[in-house]
Amino acid sequence: MVIGEDMASWWRGVLLVSVAAGCCHAPPAVPPRAAMRSMAPVSAELPPTEPQSLLLDGNGVARPAHRTHHRPAGLTHRRLTETDTLLRGAVNAGGANLLDDENRVPPASSESECGHATDELRQSVRYHAALELRNRSAAEALERFFQLVELEARTDLLRMAFPVLEELITRSKEANAAGIRFPFEAADLLLQRSQLVSQLEQAEYGSKVVNLDLKRRLGLPYQPESERFWPSGEFAVAPEITEVDAAVEIALADRPELRGLRALYLGLTPETLPEARTYLRAGNPLLGTSPMPLPVRPFARLLKHKNPPAPTLAAELEVRRKQLGDLIADRERQVADESRVAALAMNTQAKRVGLAHERLREWEEKLAEAVRKRDAKQPGAEFQEPQVRTDWLKARGELVAEIVAWHQARVRLWAAQGRLAWDATSHEAAQRVRTHNIPAVPNP
Repeated sequence: MVIGEDMASWWRGVLLVSVAAGCCHAPPAVPPRAAMRSMAPVSAELPPTEPQSLLLDGNGVARPAHRTHHRPAGLTHRRLTETDTLLRGAVNAGGANLLDDENRVPPASSESECGHATDELRQSVRYHAALELRNRSAAEALERFFQLVELEARTDLLRMAFPVLEELITRSKEANAAGIRFPFEAADLLLQRSQLVSQLEQAEYGSKVVNLDLKRRLGLPYQPESERFWPSGEFAVAPEITEVDAAVEIALADRPELRGLRALYLGLTPETLPEARTYLRAGNPLLGTSPMPLPVRPFARLLKHKNPPAPTLAAELEVRRKQLGDLIADRERQVADESRVAALAMNTQAKRVGLAHERLREWEEKLAEAVRKRDAKQPGAEFQEPQVRTDWLKARGELVAEIVAWHQARVRLWAAQGRLAWDATSHEAAQRVRTHNIPAVPNP
């Protein structure tokens, strides 16, 4: 009988805990929810390919290369496009995948009115946080992708310089052997070749490092150094000036982080107050503390728990609302500045691409003239043509650098706007990225 009374007292205590916590009857056990994913998985395979020229012309389009120095033997390549990098970089954001999985956990009070709003808000905040992580992950992967584009294009230019230099070295040695004066010193030419080999080795090392980093970021297994990515696509540059204010407006409206913060701000109620505390505390451990004192005995706290007085609750809500508002305003300013800087960089780079293209065209005309003189066997023309060809190769290298810099600025702008995350979550948008028709830079 005593045991029965003890059991009855225990059940009354449990009931008091439930009532004090403001909860309804416990719902029946439910399985995990269907996946609320911020990104769908992608195929694990990339198609094999043969390296094609990345020597971009003034429009950012690859053109057939001249005879080049041999590539390292035994290399195999897999084609990698900007779209592949975008999608794989986004889907392999580890932190975002963990947040998506967390949203599959059934809520403790999914059938109670007091828990429904909190659960929806929690899911929304996690969803936008996951998109923000995917946006950042895709941006970092695309940054490496364009680094690889520049590395491989510069490597092609270095290989193209070898035949020019080798021919001069051979002719210099033959002239010295015959006692004929040659305008280039053999020692200087050998030093240039040594520097060229060193630059080629540095570019080869850079390609290996970027490939290793990209494989990890794209969620692909480690492969021997003999298998590498080959960046593919038409790297056209848009000559139109980007409207800075319009770019900022898009960023402030679409950036996932800002959307999540606004959802938390607008959804702030007494029931969702713990979520606001948790979010604030994640950014600064000194924020988001509860105004209620912590009892010595946790079980006693559960039994004697009472809602804080209405004035205290209202005061805390006012403070949390102001804190979230200030946080939103601060992040909006940072996002706006990121967008402005990237848009200004795009506009500057578009002009620099045009100027680099103009310089390249001038060197192409000089090279064509030098070749005509050489073919006509004009005096000294056989020595002028290699010099002009070397300057032409340098001009092409400058153009490649300017084109890649424009694309990197574009990636930074799209990341500031959150566009990378939204594009990655939409197959239609992904297709648009793959086939976007950016107009070419017109000839000046």
